Amino acid sequence: LGSISSLEYARHPQDYYLLPGLSISSRGPVGSVLLFSRVPAPELNGRPLLVSAHSASGAALLKVLMAERIGAQPLYRQGPVVEAVAPEDDGVLAIGDEALQLQAQGSWPCQLDLGAAWQEWIGLPFVFGVWAVRRAYAEACPRKVAAMHNLLLRSLDWGLKALPELGRVAAASLGRPAAQLQSYFEQLDYSLGPDHEKGLLTFFNHLYNLGELAEIPALAYFQD
Repeated sequence: LGSISSLEYARHPQDYYLLPGLSISSRGPVGSVLLFSRVPAPELNGRPLLVSAHSASGAALLKVLMAERIGAQPLYRQGPVVEAVAPEDDGVLAIGDEALQLQAQGSWPCQLDLGAAWQEWIGLPFVFGVWAVRRAYAEACPRKVAAMHNLLLRSLDWGLKALPELGRVAAASLGRPAAQLQSYFEQLDYSLGPDHEKGLLTFFNHLYNLGELAEIPALAYFQD
């Protein structure tokens, strides 16, 4: 039981049940899944683009946006962004701390927030991650899973009320301004409702169209 990328669920839906009400999503700018480039995104066709390995869903979203929204097909390669950027790379997909670090440096002339690009295009939340449990464990230990699910929901309620405190704690370990981290936490969406389901299935449909999925999976939930 834990958080997994939405792409992991899409590729192995037979292995998981989703936990209701929980996700890692955005309803606009996400702030930490950013495409930096030397030229505007439509001009990246045929040009080398380094992709972080830190988010499978973020990398898949980039491919969807490039192919079906922007109309470009870069030459993708994967690697650690901060250490592996080469002079010939015309773009970088940075995720998490990498994105915040490159944004602070301000050395790339063009920047695209993938969460904002999805929202502008589709008008639905983008679900980067879900909380899920392996089906075999859920069927063997349903009471334990139900108890953990309830604990996660209560933890979410507490966390949403304690974002200033969480920002200060994160700042102490990451060495970044607490206000910046609090703002980052506030722009994320941690729920999983009907709009998120529509967004997930839309994303899966685009991945299927690109040949990234063999079929479009249904959303199967753990039942308490």
